[in-house]
Amino acid sequence: MKKQAKGPGTIVDLMSRFPDEATCVAFLHKLRWPDGFVCPRCGECGSVTIQTRRLEQCRSCRHQTSITAGTVFHRTRKPLRLWFLAAFFVGRHKTGISALQLQKDLGLGSYKTAWAWLHKLRSALHERGEFRLTGLVEADETYVGAKNERGVRGRQLVGKSLVAAAVESRGERAGALRMEVLSAASQAELGPFVRGAIDPARATVKTDGWSGYGDLCQHGAKHEAVVQGAPARAVTILPWSHILFSNFKGWLRGTFHGVSHKHLSRYLQEFVYRTNRRWLEHDLFFYVLRRAVQSEPLPWARLTAEATA
Repeated sequence: MKKQAKGPGTIVDLMSRFPDEATCVAFLHKLRWPDGFVCPRCGECGSVTIQTRRLEQCRSCRHQTSITAGTVFHRTRKPLRLWFLAAFFVGRHKTGISALQLQKDLGLGSYKTAWAWLHKLRSALHERGEFRLTGLVEADETYVGAKNERGVRGRQLVGKSLVAAAVESRGERAGALRMEVLSAASQAELGPFVRGAIDPARATVKTDGWSGYGDLCQHGAKHEAVVQGAPARAVTILPWSHILFSNFKGWLRGTFHGVSHKHLSRYLQEFVYRTNRRWLEHDLFFYVLRRAVQSEPLPWARLTAEATA
């Protein structure tokens, strides 16, 4: 597929580019089959688009394939223009959008629909495993959730969600970011997370003196541990991880007013995806749509039942 033009900067621009359902279907067709339609049944190329039903009919065997089947839009009955608007809000709004606000802005009939749409789009925004962090990488963890228990601090907190982060430190700016919900601040949890995020041949991991990072060297990672001592030194030792933790918590409070542990991973995915592409703001609409087309369906039963931590 040829390189896309610069993404829409305003809703007016978006609507002018996609004035009707037919233009949305044509655009999804290009995203799904950039080199032309290939029939999943007979393998032949070429199709006829049935606009009214969002179907592609193979010219050879006449098998019909839905333009949305097998994607995040699987079995949707809503206009694609509404989905395009939702993708625009997710990609272009730096602070994201809540389900309640999306329901109001799109005129959706229920909060449940808006909530499901946003989580389906977030589920597609995972980082690809082949792209690893390099250079100096800060690794740290924090707790997200309810207010602190009185008299309890740090890793002794309960009733909160543990979130780990690994971020490239580029001096005056942060590089790429990875974040994940963990069940414990142990070597069994922190070690695999950090090792899965970095390129061990091209990265040096910097952490505080917590024992949960103690076996990184044994598994081939270059590790620089700095004993924290006074709690105030944490920000000095690992500045970018603390800035990003603060940004993430502020985002959750400001846009969503808190989220459940069960679905926290998807909010992390959205935050990481947008952070890593913060210089590509105008292209995020196209990126979100492409990921939605490339990702598997997420039916309601799985959306509400799966364990995401």
